Amino acid sequence: MINYNLHQAASITGATLIGKPCHFRGISIDSRTDCSHKLFVALKGPNFNGENYCQQAIDNGAIAVLVNSPQDINIPQLICADSLKALTTLAKNWAKQCQAKIIAITGSNGKTTVKNMIKSILSIANHCSATLGNLNNEIGVPLTLCNIHTDDKYAIIEMGAAKLGDISYLVSLVDIETAVLTNVSAAHIGRFGSFENIIHEKGKIFSTQNPTQHCILPFDDDNYSTWVSASNSKILSFGTSDDADIRIETNKLFSLLTKSDSIKDIKLPIAGQHNQLNAACAASAAISLGISYDDIKHGLQNFISESGRLEDLGIFSGNRIINDSYNANPQSVKAAIDVLVAYNTPTTLVFGDMAELGTDSQQLHQAIGQYCKQQNISHLLTIGADSKYASMAFSDNIQHFDSINSLKNHLLKSWSQFGTILVKGSRSMHLEDLINGLTDSEKVA
Repeated sequence: MINYNLHQAASITGATLIGKPCHFRGISIDSRTDCSHKLFVALKGPNFNGENYCQQAIDNGAIAVLVNSPQDINIPQLICADSLKALTTLAKNWAKQCQAKIIAITGSNGKTTVKNMIKSILSIANHCSATLGNLNNEIGVPLTLCNIHTDDKYAIIEMGAAKLGDISYLVSLVDIETAVLTNVSAAHIGRFGSFENIIHEKGKIFSTQNPTQHCILPFDDDNYSTWVSASNSKILSFGTSDDADIRIETNKLFSLLTKSDSIKDIKLPIAGQHNQLNAACAASAAISLGISYDDIKHGLQNFISESGRLEDLGIFSGNRIINDSYNANPQSVKAAIDVLVAYNTPTTLVFGDMAELGTDSQQLHQAIGQYCKQQNISHLLTIGADSKYASMAFSDNIQHFDSINSLKNHLLKSWSQFGTILVKGSRSMHLEDLINGLTDSEKVA
């Protein structure tokens, strides 16, 4: 964790120090949290000004603050022109000082799952740190870098893109030993303008690498050859094809095959072929770092998935509830449906809108309804502005709802007919509220 004297921080960032120098350990940007011994960085945005909360941060233990203008407070303060730029400069310097090997991950789907799988593998024999939650943007990545410990051998950094240029900026902050591209889909296409722009942007993950470093690429992706041509680093591919460097094989149990060896009978604790591909991706990254096959197998088998990602909550009054409400895009929804169809009927998909799909949104939601019908899903219940088009494509008996409460009441009223219920939608739909409402209900508890 970042640990500097204020004199050092001022020298690194060019900030002006007011007050007596002291050591801080850790960074906080949220004055409501425990700020003990930390530097509180007062960020500014269109609708907030962190400088208004300096006193709250002090009350919660902050030992100094980083601000754009002098504050009437009784602890040391660093004054700079741009608090986010100063935070980023501190983070870059700290990461370089720690010398942990950086594994950077991007992709439309699976970033967090792959990150957690890699961390589970590397942690068996090494100290390592990783992105917490979804701190993968221009604020989250610097915070993650500040959380690297001096004895960490590896740091696994998730990098997201909300617009063109984001990945290029984030990779400029670190020297990437292994760059990982999980896959590409039409996620957030409304922000990027075209699918081609997404392909180009995700490929920036390996744009700063040299020939001694590695990039991990999805062999099955139609854009694989494009990325290979653009890469200057060593390539390890993963996928289902015999030509992939690391490929999945599924008989009774799941195995990973390399060109010369194999990791047999892995008991992966999460369902779906897409998660087997995530495991192959994570294993590829580990292999690039020289990790043993035994550690890879052990790490994958002991991997713990984060809440809201194909999380099997168990049986409630005869029905199984699967919480996949963390987020959604066309590729991840179809992958969730593929998991759902493996359960005994009846099967029910509760589907909320997929956000940020631009002008193709209606068509892409219709395609989900058609896919549910093709896969013989028993029931499709939808909520949101565009998910109704999925219902219309699925059946003439449209089951679309205008609120979480009305959807919950419909489920509870006819509970016994729904069987395995998988809940999926974009984060903006707040379907975790539906999950909580169902699991807390006396009817299903």
